[in-house]
Amino acid sequence: MRGLIFTCIIFVFTVFTPLFAREGMEGLRYGKLENGLTYYVKHSEGALGRVSFYLVQNVGAILEEDHENGLAHFLEHMAFNGTTRFPDGVMPYLRGKGVFSFNAHTGVNQTVYNINDVPTADQGLVDTCLFIVKDWCSEILLKDKDIDDERGVIIEEWRSRYDVNRRLQEGAAPVVYNHTKYARRNVIGTVELLKSFPYDALREFYYKWYRPDLQCVIVVGDIDEVEYEKRVNELFGAIPARENPLERYEVEIPARADLDYMLILDPENRSKMISFHQRARRVEDLNEVERKAYSFKARIFNTIWGQRLSRIVNDNREKFVSASADFGTFVRNYNGFSLDVVPYKNQDAEAFEQVWTEWERIRRFGFTDAEMERVQEALFQELQKMESTVEKESNLYYVNVFQAHFLGGMPFLEQKEELELLKEALLEITTGDMNKWIHSWATDSSQIVVVSGNDKDYKYLTKEQILNIMAGVSKKDLKPEVVERKAPEAFDLKLQGGTIKKVKKLDRFKAEEWTLANGARVFYKHVEEGHGFFSIACSNHGGRSVVAAEDLPTLDAMQALTLKSGIYKYDLNTLKELVQGKQVRLNMMLSDYTEGFGGSTRADNAELLFQLFYLMFEEPRFEKPQFDKYVERAKYMYENRRLTPQDLVQDSIRKLTTRTDERNRDLGAAYFDKMNFDRLEPLYRECFSNAKEFTFCIVGDIDREEAVRLTNEYIGSLPSRKGKKEEYIIRNYDVGTDTISHVFTVAMPGDKGMVNLMLENNAKFSDKEQLALNIWGQMLRNRLFAIVREQESATYGVNVEANSITFPYRKATMMIGFETQRDKVERMKEMIYKELDRSQHELFTQEELTPILVSIKLSRSQADENIGIDYWMNVLNTYAEYGEDVTDHSDKLLEGMTVEDVRDVVWKFLKKVKVRDWVIKSEEADPLSDWEK
Repeated sequence: MRGLIFTCIIFVFTVFTPLFAREGMEGLRYGKLENGLTYYVKHSEGALGRVSFYLVQNVGAILEEDHENGLAHFLEHMAFNGTTRFPDGVMPYLRGKGVFSFNAHTGVNQTVYNINDVPTADQGLVDTCLFIVKDWCSEILLKDKDIDDERGVIIEEWRSRYDVNRRLQEGAAPVVYNHTKYARRNVIGTVELLKSFPYDALREFYYKWYRPDLQCVIVVGDIDEVEYEKRVNELFGAIPARENPLERYEVEIPARADLDYMLILDPENRSKMISFHQRARRVEDLNEVERKAYSFKARIFNTIWGQRLSRIVNDNREKFVSASADFGTFVRNYNGFSLDVVPYKNQDAEAFEQVWTEWERIRRFGFTDAEMERVQEALFQELQKMESTVEKESNLYYVNVFQAHFLGGMPFLEQKEELELLKEALLEITTGDMNKWIHSWATDSSQIVVVSGNDKDYKYLTKEQILNIMAGVSKKDLKPEVVERKAPEAFDLKLQGGTIKKVKKLDRFKAEEWTLANGARVFYKHVEEGHGFFSIACSNHGGRSVVAAEDLPTLDAMQALTLKSGIYKYDLNTLKELVQGKQVRLNMMLSDYTEGFGGSTRADNAELLFQLFYLMFEEPRFEKPQFDKYVERAKYMYENRRLTPQDLVQDSIRKLTTRTDERNRDLGAAYFDKMNFDRLEPLYRECFSNAKEFTFCIVGDIDREEAVRLTNEYIGSLPSRKGKKEEYIIRNYDVGTDTISHVFTVAMPGDKGMVNLMLENNAKFSDKEQLALNIWGQMLRNRLFAIVREQESATYGVNVEANSITFPYRKATMMIGFETQRDKVERMKEMIYKELDRSQHELFTQEELTPILVSIKLSRSQADENIGIDYWMNVLNTYAEYGEDVTDHSDKLLEGMTVEDVRDVVWKFLKKVKVRDWVIKSEEADPLSDWEK
C-alpha cells in the first residue's frame, strides 16, 4: 500500500466513477473513433519544439488466466521487438534518430507505452512515431524466434527483481488480497511459465485484449492539434473494431469479517516488522469538489498521524524502533490503510500496543481543531506556491489527467481551474468532516496483520496475541489528544549588525558578490522564476577531513542531532510551531570536505529564515536525553542489524580496496561508545564559528534591498576570528594496486551472477576529453546492450556510467555492471573486455556517435527551459568555491566532437587504468529451501 503523492496534477486515486470530460480545454481535440479507440490531442507549450506520444491500454496482468501469468508484461516487451513497419524492432530506429526517451510499463490493471520529446522539426520522425503507436495497437508481429529470444531477457528481469522485498510482498499477497486473483498476479510471472508457454498463448492474449475499445492514444506537445487530430482519425480509425469482444471485467476483493494473519520469514529480511492493513472500498458518486476533498482528507490524515508519532519520539516515549501510518491507493476501486511497526528485540507486544493505542485514540476521538488548522494552513501554502508556476504548461500534467479520464472517468480541467477547485475543496473540510471520514472506513472488517522477520527461533507475535492486544486497548480509558497552539516567544537577541564593504558585479551571471566587514562573502542573484521564494546556503572547506580521529564518532552524532533538540530557547516542538505554515526549510550539511547550512522560504518570511540562519551559527541546542536516546538506538540498530550476503561481500571489497588507519577503522559497536555529549557543542562551534571562512549564496525572488538589509543585520553580525583560513585535508584511502579481481560465492536466493567492473584513471582530462569520456560511456552502453541483452539474452540491462571529478582530487571512472546466470558470467565478462579492447583499436561509427550528440543537445535544451533557483544556486556556489563557470555548455566542443576524439580519450583512459573486477555468484544450493519447508 503506497503513500499519497501530493501534487497539483492528479488527485485521482479515490474514485473510478465514469464522468464526462469538461469541454473547452484550449488546444484540445478529444473524442472516440467508431472502432471505440479514444484519443486526446493537445497543443501545449510545455516543451517547445517537441511532442510526446502515449498509448494507454486498459489491460494489465489481472486479465491473465493462470496459463497466461506474465504474458501482459511479455507482450509489452514484444512491442519493441518487431512490428509490421519495423520487423527488426523499433528501438534501433528511435535510437538512430537520437530519441532515447521511450519506454513502457505493465501494471496489474493497465499498460502504458510512451515516446517522449520527439523534435517536431523532423516531420518524418514525428509521423513515424505515430505509425509506431499504430503498430503497437494491432500489428505486433510476435514471431516465434523473437518470442524465444525475449524469454531469456524477461527471465533475467525476473532474476534482477528477485530480492527480499519481492519475496515478502508475494509471500503476504494471499492475505493482503484476501486470496483473490490479485494475489496470483505478480505482473512478471514465473520462470517455469516464461520458459515454456506456447507461442499461440501470447498471440491469443494479444488478440483478446489489445483492441480499440480498450485503447487510448495521447499526443501532447508543440503541434497543430487540428491537423494531428486528422492524422489520428485517419491512421487509427483504420483499425477494425473487434466483434463480440470479451468483457473487460474488474476483480472484486470481498470483505472479511475476521482478522487474517500471516507470519513470513526471509533470511535476508533486515528487520522484524508488524504490519496492519485494512482495505476500504472507494466511495462512488462524489462530485468534483467532494472527490478532491476526499484526497485532501487522506493527505491530512497521513500528516497528523505522522505528527502524533513524532511527538511520541520527541518526548522520548517511543517503545519502537520506527513506526509509520499511511492511507492511500491499494488497487483499482480500493484504498488501503497501513500501520508498520518495527519493534525493539523482544518488545514486540509493547511496541505494537503503543502504536495501536494511538490508532484507537484517533478512532474514538478523531483529530483536534488545532491539528486540522495547522495542516490545512500548510497545505494551502503549498497550493499558493503552485499558483506561481501554473502559468507554465506541463505536458506531464496533461498526460496524467487524460490517462486518468480514460481509465477512471476522472474529469479533466485546465491547471488553473484544477488549482481553484483544490483550494475550494481544502477550505471546506471541517474537523467534523475529517473525523466522520475516518469513521466511514475505519471499521472492524477487512483487517490483516502480516508479521515478518528473519529468525526462525524468534518469538513473534501470534494472531491470538495480536487480537488480545487489540481487545485490551479497546477497553482502555483513553483521553483525547490535547494539542495547544502557543505562540513562540519572539526573537529577542540584540544584534550589532554589519556592513557591506565591497560590491563586485558578476555580469556573466547577472549577479553580485558582496564582501562584509566580518570577512564573509555573499553572492546574490535575483531569480524571477522563484515566484516569491528564495534559498540561502553557506559552505566552507573542511568537513570531516579536518576533525581529529577521536572526534569522528561525536561528529556523526552532532550531524544527526542538529536541530533535533531545537535551537536557542526553542525546543523541537516549539521550533516546529515557530515555522508552522511558513514553508521554511532548514538543514545542516556536512561532508568529507565541506560543511554548511541550507534553507528556503517565501520572500515574505525572509526575516525568520535569516534569524534561524544566525541562530544555527550562534545558538545550537543539544540536550542529553536526546543524545542518550540517539546513541542507544544507533547502537541497538548496529548490534541487531541483519547482514545479507551482499553486505558481507561489500565489506570484503572495502577491505581489499581501502587503506585503513585510525580514521576509518571499523570499531564495531564500540564506535557508539566513543560518542561524547560534552564534545557536541564545542565540536559544533569549531565547525561554525568563523564567518569569514564561509561563502553565502542568496538566490531567488527576493528584492535586492531586502537581501542587503537582512545580510547586514544577520550575516554581518556573525563573529569572525583572525588567522589562516581553514582548508580541507585530502584523505585518499584507495590502495595503489593496479588490478584487483575476486569472485565471491555466497548463499543467496536464486541462480545469480553479478558482475561489477570499475575502471579508474587519475590523469588530468580536459573539458573536451571529459565530454568524450561521457560519450564513450553512452556508446559502450549501447554496444553492450545490443550484445549482452539483445544478442545473448543474458541480462535485463547493462549499466555503464562514465564520470570524472576534480574535487577533492582528480579521478575519471568507468563503471560497468549487470546481473545474469552463474554459468554465463565468464562468457559475458569476456565480451565486455573484448568491447573495451575494441574501443581502443577500432573507431566507433558516425552512426553510433550522431544520436548521442543529438540526445545531449536535447538534454541541454530541456535544462535551459527549467532554469530556476536550484540551477542558479549550483552555478553561484560552484563559482564561489572553485571559480568555475558551469553555465558554459561547451556547444562548440559538442559540435566539433568526432569519433577520433572518442578513440583518443579511450586510449588515454585505458593506458594507465586501475581495474576493480568483482563477481558475486550464488551457491548452487537454494538457501531458501529449508526456510520454505
